[in-house]
Amino acid sequence: MKNLFYFFLYLLSFSFISVSAQTLDGAVGFAGDRPNAFILGSQDSVDVWLQWCELHSEGDAAAIAELAGDNIRIEAPGGELVIEGKQALTDFLTQWFADNDEVSVQQQWGVPVKFVNDQGTPINGDWLITGFSLRIDNGESVTVEDNHANVFIENGKVQYFKVFQHRVIAPAQVTLSVDMNSYEGDFSTVGVFGSFNNWCGTCDSMTDEDGDGIYTTTVEVFPGEMQYKFVLDNQSVEESFQPDNSCTKTTDVYTNRVAQVEGSTTLDPVCFNTCEPCQ
Repeated sequence: MKNLFYFFLYLLSFSFISVSAQTLDGAVGFAGDRPNAFILGSQDSVDVWLQWCELHSEGDAAAIAELAGDNIRIEAPGGELVIEGKQALTDFLTQWFADNDEVSVQQQWGVPVKFVNDQGTPINGDWLITGFSLRIDNGESVTVEDNHANVFIENGKVQYFKVFQHRVIAPAQVTLSVDMNSYEGDFSTVGVFGSFNNWCGTCDSMTDEDGDGIYTTTVEVFPGEMQYKFVLDNQSVEESFQPDNSCTKTTDVYTNRVAQVEGSTTLDPVCFNTCEPCQ
């Protein structure tokens, strides 16, 4: 999760090298109808936001509130909910975590920017434009929200947070299996990465509980197209396919396994690096 966020920072940094307090050269964004601009924001604000997201998995309302400004304002999608002030936030989170078995945030991408006025003077604080998924398990059902947010962070505190919701989905449970009996190399661990986990090579490990050489795991997937590959030893080795295989799809230089997911399902075991079962 963090790696994708930091990759955005790395790419953006080249666009802002020439920016100083006296010039807007190198700025890549604008604000309103005046000649104001945005430049790269700070790493500190990124760290605050990532910590804010990670604390949701712990259900720690007090720790999240510690990252909030005293006069924080949070606007939910469609203006249905507005939270103002640290105490109101603490009360809301405490009840929210009590009502649900699990609440977690998966960060997908983010761009930190700093507003600069037409005299070339940066304001205090950073804006963070970020995409994330919010997973809520209430004990009876699971929903995943596909969201993005505009977040203002100043003095190490979240001061403003507005959420835009794109869709709410009931995810499918997909069981994947890979047969390693024909693999001739050495390996210690088996895993899978794909569009369902933002291509994280260390996030979804697989197990072979009965020792038959077939490794299995179940992943949570949005209905629709799923692309993925099996990996070994935390992505030290990953499957490699030529274009036009029966089980793959090629986009630009990437050729991945592909499946259409309509609901929870179990896919047949396949041999590592092939489309077919092992012989």
